[in-house]
Amino acid sequence: MSKIITLVAALLAVVTLASPAAANGPGWSDGDSRYGYVQVSADRKHIKVCDSYADKTSVYVEYATTYLLKHTVKDEKGGDFECGEDSVFFGTITVFKICFRHNHVSRECNNPVWIKR
Repeated sequence: MSKIITLVAALLAVVTLASPAAANGPGWSDGDSRYGYVQVSADRKHIKVCDSYADKTSVYVEYATTYLLKHTVKDEKGGDFECGEDSVFFGTITVFKICFRHNHVSRECNNPVWIKR
């Protein structure tokens, strides 16, 4: 059993190290200069959401993958240099939308951005 676990861990390490952190060239982005922005890498494997200000508005992104899985990533510390990030292991990101929640009550989302290439 431990040999199988070791083999799986080694395989995951090789696959993770062999894949690029982000593809060259521009990806996709959306945002609102009042609150924050989201970026998707050109290879559609990585997504980053940033809250521009430390205020009462939280910024997060909802996205879906080719395997029809829906995910949410939030920038937990608005206004600093840390952003919320996530990576897709299986499939690619197909659609995303940036959302804002004001005072933990009202929710506002931009229109979804569909990635077609």
